[in-house]
Amino acid sequence: MILPSFIKNIINDLKRSLSSNYNLARYKKRYPNCDFYPGAIISDTEFQGYNVVFNDTIIDGCKLGAHTYVQKKATIFNAEIGKFCSIAAYVSIGPGIHKTDGISTHPVFYLQNTPLVKKYSDKDLFTSSKKTLIGNDVWIGERAIIVDGVSIGNGSIVAAGAVVTKDVLPYSIVGGVPAKILKMRFDENIASSVNASAWWDKSEEWLEKNYRTFADPEQFLDHINKP
Repeated sequence: MILPSFIKNIINDLKRSLSSNYNLARYKKRYPNCDFYPGAIISDTEFQGYNVVFNDTIIDGCKLGAHTYVQKKATIFNAEIGKFCSIAAYVSIGPGIHKTDGISTHPVFYLQNTPLVKKYSDKDLFTSSKKTLIGNDVWIGERAIIVDGVSIGNGSIVAAGAVVTKDVLPYSIVGGVPAKILKMRFDENIASSVNASAWWDKSEEWLEKNYRTFADPEQFLDHINKP
């Protein structure tokens, strides 16, 4: 019996949903101190702990540091992300690279390793993805795009809607298309000292004991530099 196309689509959607739920269950079992919301699609990714991945997010080939969370409908590919990062909804990290110096930009002419149905190329002629590196305590605003291969420094902020095409300095705030430095979060001495403290590598016990100093950078530095 030949099934109508709409029934086939329903069956395929059900299969994908069951597969996604099974995969999430595996991640929840492997990382019991993390929280993975329904609809999240996660593959080939490592979590350091206390991570939250919200609804309908896609994460593939990544490493997420402790306490980093990803809001709904973000897409993250081939990225290494530090601790205590805040990634807002609809953010795109590592969206992929197209060849731009050929006749066409379409990947079927240059890639064999692609999920597209028909491919003309019998081998991969260029690299379609580069690892993106995001430091610790980075805040990425809603709908920002971080292109492949970019490095984002510790403590930086990427404004909502920004398109980041080159490396971002630690403790800088960037925005725009393409993203440029809008301002620095701290003066050079404080930024350097906070960065050198590497507080994100402190133990959970230390953070629980000292978190009250975080509201004031000078108080924090005075406290952490005490002998």
